[in-house]
Amino acid sequence: MTPLPIPLQEIPVTDSPYVLLFGGVYLLIVLGIGVWGYLRTESTEDFLITGKSIGTWVLALTAFSVIQSGFGFVGGPELVYSFGTTALWIFFTAPLGFIITWVLLAKRMRLLADIRDVLTLADGMYVRYESAWVRGLTAVAVIVGVMAYLATNLAALQYVMRAIFGLSVMWGLLIGAFILLLYSMLGGMIAGVWTDFVQAITMIFGSVFVFAYALSFGGGMSSISHNLATADPAFISPFGAMGAPTATIFTALGWWILFSVGAAGQPHLVTKFYMSRNLKILRWGAPIAAATYAISSLLAFSTGLSMRAMVEAGSTAAPKSASIVGPVFVLNHTPGAVAGLILAALLAAIMSTSDSFLNIGAAAVSRDIPRALGRPIDDDKTELRVTQAALAGLTVASTLIVFYSQTLVGILGTIGWGFFAAAFFAIAALGLNWKGATKEGAIAAILGGLAVNLFYSAVPHIADTAGLSGVSEFIGSLYPFTESFPVGTVALLVAIALFVGVSLITQDRRTVPEDIAVLLEG
Repeated sequence: MTPLPIPLQEIPVTDSPYVLLFGGVYLLIVLGIGVWGYLRTESTEDFLITGKSIGTWVLALTAFSVIQSGFGFVGGPELVYSFGTTALWIFFTAPLGFIITWVLLAKRMRLLADIRDVLTLADGMYVRYESAWVRGLTAVAVIVGVMAYLATNLAALQYVMRAIFGLSVMWGLLIGAFILLLYSMLGGMIAGVWTDFVQAITMIFGSVFVFAYALSFGGGMSSISHNLATADPAFISPFGAMGAPTATIFTALGWWILFSVGAAGQPHLVTKFYMSRNLKILRWGAPIAAATYAISSLLAFSTGLSMRAMVEAGSTAAPKSASIVGPVFVLNHTPGAVAGLILAALLAAIMSTSDSFLNIGAAAVSRDIPRALGRPIDDDKTELRVTQAALAGLTVASTLIVFYSQTLVGILGTIGWGFFAAAFFAIAALGLNWKGATKEGAIAAILGGLAVNLFYSAVPHIADTAGLSGVSEFIGSLYPFTESFPVGTVALLVAIALFVGVSLITQDRRTVPEDIAVLLEG
């Protein structure tokens, strides 16, 4: 979901043989899936969208898996531990995002793959708006977002590798990145989809086990609630303890909008619809994805609340950092086999989601940018090799960023879920459901959403890093909402307003191809 918190140095190195066993077996499974995917990959279409071959359960669990990612095991427990029930406005409303995404995009994206030669989100947006500018801006936004996610995920990966295998941080980064690169280059999206599927199954079972242990550790929900209420009643209030009551209500509302509506703007999710075997399998995908996401969220909910309750009661020591609540709980308070299952799932979450991002980022470099510039690679085999080379380049670049600059990782970490939501929700989810959408509206939406995210998120971080705290404070004074209201939500709403407003103004220049018009009506 959002980039994982960095750094995670405080995660302890395990001494359980089960953790080492599960971690080692998982890496072997990953490489095996990569080799299997390589044997099934004959074209760029196979590499990027699996040749339209996946069924209902694989599609649904893959969709849930790439959205939950490592966030459910690291970022989620951190939020619940720090702010109590505020975070539940993410976990208990995000399943709605799958329903919204399926309703708005599933059928239309899949039909688009039948009537036109589309393999990427930028392909689809070019077909819809017939604009090289829309295609190029979509590709650029994908590359920026992919670099952000890759850098933050690789930074987390190095510490998870350290926790499981006892490696130094440097070797954890290099070995983890090499394995990720190897299986991604071998199997492409086929490898990514099936790794996501394995990860999803692991997350579901692991979350149920951890939920049971967390409730037991905290003495049951009544005891947990009592300890939290004694420390601060806001921890168990409807909107949590992120700030003043009014501000917290707006924060919860902002998260609700961002993580439900914003799901339909995530390219690593919406491009999965290109891959479905046929239209029939889409019917049950949304409820399956929503239900499995909700089950997996039990881990964050239970570990965060239970750990905070026991810390407040004086029954356990506070973790060195809230960002390691989830990993510390499973390592210290669950049996070795369960800890091994969860740490392997965390490793899977980071690597499989990174693989999805690598594939869409590499396609943006090898396919979308050249086509936007009028210089497409016409030979399919050549395009496939260039895509694989771009994938290697993105991996190496992200690894070097993590290795040499934690500051840059932190800056990139400000660009996450909200970045993609603002850039793509309007042009994809609304654009494929409204004939009145124009290319001018799409361009305005992408640029406006990116500008808000960069100005209010990345620029203040850069200013603080450069010692220009006055600049950061000035930008903060321009923010029209309470500090805890998500910037991503503001960017999303601005993008929607620009998309609709500019499209209405430029109706006289609206053109919709005949086959696309039929698709929009369906």
